[in-house]
Amino acid sequence: MNPRLHPLKAAMLTASAISLGLANQVMANELDTIVVTGERLGDEVVITDQDIAQRQARDLEDLFRGEPSVDVGGGVAIGQKVYVRGLEDTNLNVTVDGARQGGYLFHHTGRLTIDPALLKRAEVDTGPATADDGPGALGGSVRFETKDAQDLLKPGQDLGARVSVGTESAADAFSGTTAVYGRLGENLGLLGYVSGRNSDDYEAGDDDVQPQTAGQQRGYLLKMSLLDVNDQDLRLSAERTTDHGSYFTRPHMPSFSSQEATYQEMERETFTLNHAWHPSNELIDTRATLYHTTQELDRVESGSESRSTDIGGDVRNTFHLDTGPVSHRLTAGMDYYEQETRRTNEGASAGPNDEDTSRNLGAYVQNRMSLGAWELSVGARLDDYKTEYGQADSVSGSEVSPNARLSVDATDNLTLHAGYGEAVRGAKAREVMLIGDDVTIADGLEPERSRQREIGLDWHQQDALTQGDRLGFALTGFDTDIENYQAYDRRSDPAVLYNLDGEVESRGYEASLDWGVGGYDTRLGYAKTVMKNSEGNPLGDEMGIGASTGDKWTWDHQYRVPNRGITLGYTLNAVERLERVAEGDDEKPGYVTHDIRAQWTPAANENLTLTLAVNNVFDKQYSDHSSFLLSSGSSVMEPGRDIRLGANYVF
Repeated sequence: MNPRLHPLKAAMLTASAISLGLANQVMANELDTIVVTGERLGDEVVITDQDIAQRQARDLEDLFRGEPSVDVGGGVAIGQKVYVRGLEDTNLNVTVDGARQGGYLFHHTGRLTIDPALLKRAEVDTGPATADDGPGALGGSVRFETKDAQDLLKPGQDLGARVSVGTESAADAFSGTTAVYGRLGENLGLLGYVSGRNSDDYEAGDDDVQPQTAGQQRGYLLKMSLLDVNDQDLRLSAERTTDHGSYFTRPHMPSFSSQEATYQEMERETFTLNHAWHPSNELIDTRATLYHTTQELDRVESGSESRSTDIGGDVRNTFHLDTGPVSHRLTAGMDYYEQETRRTNEGASAGPNDEDTSRNLGAYVQNRMSLGAWELSVGARLDDYKTEYGQADSVSGSEVSPNARLSVDATDNLTLHAGYGEAVRGAKAREVMLIGDDVTIADGLEPERSRQREIGLDWHQQDALTQGDRLGFALTGFDTDIENYQAYDRRSDPAVLYNLDGEVESRGYEASLDWGVGGYDTRLGYAKTVMKNSEGNPLGDEMGIGASTGDKWTWDHQYRVPNRGITLGYTLNAVERLERVAEGDDEKPGYVTHDIRAQWTPAANENLTLTLAVNNVFDKQYSDHSSFLLSSGSSVMEPGRDIRLGANYVF
């Protein structure tokens, strides 16, 4: 470990003392096991609605706080981007209720507008892509799932409502949500949800106010869920999220020399239909999704508008088969999307090439087999793609991407696993804000292809250190390279779309150590990611590709006080100084932050839940390593000490 991180050592010693004290207390009580925050299932990071509520999550950074393999940089919500193992979310397959989120509006803003309070769960799949992960999963997948009315109704309840309010000290923000939900008959659920948040410019550490970060966020959801009718489920949803404010034109680069403020409106609308048919037949387990997503960035004062529309669907069936001692879960299906991106100025054309149209038709098969202690998953997908670049040229073709994963329970407690997967993205539209002028397509433009390799182990033991405890350890090494990365040079005349030479690489390893007893759980996580650009040099911050970060440590603790309706938590986040930089680039300083949280449901009123969360307890002034670093060495500051109070009442 970097010796400069002395605060990390001190904090770990403090946390150890706290942990031992809590452990001694909970060992005297017989409690049910609780889920540790940021549950991991295989290669997936799973964040539940309970985690979101306890942390008083307001944006993407709050959502993934404490996950070492996931970074969120950019400061203000409109500028935030998600990075998985160093790769930007533009290289991930991101869905909301199965609806693809494909728009890349402007490289200085984030493309994911998500209201965490809407979510039932969030999943990040960091491992090699499987065939049924969808198209373009070069660096993994992120899946968001919204709540159903049935998730909120109590047993025997037919009509209910939730009202919540919250405050945040760093941005002097106030937020509120209202949800009304009910059941018609035994199977039909209806949910209506509205949320709002208003904030001022937030303060970084040492009371350093960050200008042009005040904004207003709104979230709306209407959802119908018809469940368990003739072995079928049907969900219809309409979701809208907005973020309005007078932000910098480059909101994640406030210190940029030619910066200016302008009123901006970022909006997303997603309409989704999900159908599932699961009769008592091993040959039928069918799921279908249809969706329409629109993302829009409007600079109101200048009249510049960037818009992306995705229409698509996915149909699949899983066959549950046995061939002798081998069990099979064979999934076969097809997916399709069509994306149209357009840029306008004052409602008029932005130039002769102000519109891109792309489509991708995929067919896939994935067979997950098990034989005793062995599990083998093999699959492949065929993607047929075409993209038309305004009045310029078009690119089309088809590619096959295979994958395989093998795991074995070497002992009752130890599982070994290894995997390889390829993913292809051929139908890639350009960044919307930059299109309009003349463009040429380089001869022989190739589709982007990633190759992901992974190897690791998982070990767990009951009654390891004391009776009734749970101990686990996981270690994973990974190596991902992306070849033929498609770059867009808008400074040439005309602009040109071409392939980078060489490969972009993300490699490293992740480790975690879990221990729990009774109602107490703790997890120490570590991630080391080394990013290289297409020239083989350390990658700095390359928009649309990724960002380099220092080695990251997280230590999370959670304890449920017996018979008191109280849950307590503490998370340490530490990032070591980034010294692996290209010649001439600035190093990124390390930092340590501490977060605490408490949630209480009074026994006298179980409909009321009160929450306290304090992020960055010691008011550390720092920049997230995944935020863009200017040549001057400056980067956007993250919020300082942020005291959040929340109250939720259920009717």
